[in-house]
Amino acid sequence: MISFKSRNQAIRQADRITRFTNSVYPHVSESKIKKSVEHQQAIKYPDDICYKLGNFKLKKSMELDNLRYKHGQGIDLFRDIINMLKQHKIGNCYESAVIAQIIGKINGINNIYPSKIFFNKNKSGYQTQLDHVVAIITDKPFKPEGYYNFRNKDAIIVDPWLGVTEYVGDYINKLRTNFVNIFPAIPDSKISFKILKNITNTLEEFKKERKYVFKPDFSFKLHTDELLSLQDAESLKKEFPELIIK
Repeated sequence: MISFKSRNQAIRQADRITRFTNSVYPHVSESKIKKSVEHQQAIKYPDDICYKLGNFKLKKSMELDNLRYKHGQGIDLFRDIINMLKQHKIGNCYESAVIAQIIGKINGINNIYPSKIFFNKNKSGYQTQLDHVVAIITDKPFKPEGYYNFRNKDAIIVDPWLGVTEYVGDYINKLRTNFVNIFPAIPDSKISFKILKNITNTLEEFKKERKYVFKPDFSFKLHTDELLSLQDAESLKKEFPELIIK
């Protein structure tokens, strides 16, 4: 169990899970290949390079879908996800988040949960699911019902796909700014503030108006089908001893 009494120590412990998730089973991420293809097309890389990378992305996408289709239930689901990364060397953010949960529970971190992310695109408050999955460490209640808005240091986000370990508030700020190029569906707060800076004449006017600038709110929902029991974690610990952090 990670204690939130020692904030810096909590982040260090959580970051060990993030790093170990990425190193224990090196693999290809189909969604990162997709982002690379989109980037190369945007900056007009030679067509043959984009074509080859696009074909590689398509091949990995089909392989990923085929493996996911064969997933079992209960503990077999977790075995299948481990096998995807260990044997087939392929997986996206979903698989990384589930593996992070497995590693956490195998190593005594019981308060770690796979989670979906939701945000609102405008002031209507309508919730849109972000195409991304993370693991959350929190000692606050996190149940299957409803959406959760954690205060900054009430939870730690373990995001192996991005290679990020942050308190939830700091992570959300990065989603609004640093990672909008990766997740273009998220409204870009930097652009909104840049526009405001250009249309206001004084610093006082800017400070007054900036509170009205729309910033998307984020919430989290438990990924219930992928919630690993402590009993199954003990079984996986015996089957896959390489998941024990030394």
